[in-house]
Amino acid sequence: MRTLLFIVISLLATIILGCTDEELAVGELAKVSISNSDEFGSVHTDFIKEYGDEDSLNVFHEVMTTAVRNEGIVNMAAPQFDVQVMDTAGNQYGFHLWLREIGQNSTLMASLMI
Repeated sequence: MRTLLFIVISLLATIILGCTDEELAVGELAKVSISNSDEFGSVHTDFIKEYGDEDSLNVFHEVMTTAVRNEGIVNMAAPQFDVQVMDTAGNQYGFHLWLREIGQNSTLMASLMI
């Protein structure tokens, strides 16, 4: 699973953010959970990996708050992964994640429901 963290962090470093909540930029992360995606619009909660250590959370926070936001309507294939983010206030945010090859932009898009 350390390999999964390395891959996710490496690819998220070149991410394009489809849409996100501005509140995430000011809140501190408490936990990030990753699952294989089932469908658009909701986060699959059968998580394959969860991160709660300070180093991992700092990396996820940095990536998510410095990503480039693209406006518009997207026509995407089904997402590969779902990401659930919980902040220290207990608020939960859901995202869909498409990972690309190293050196290519990956995509993170806000999910409608958690």
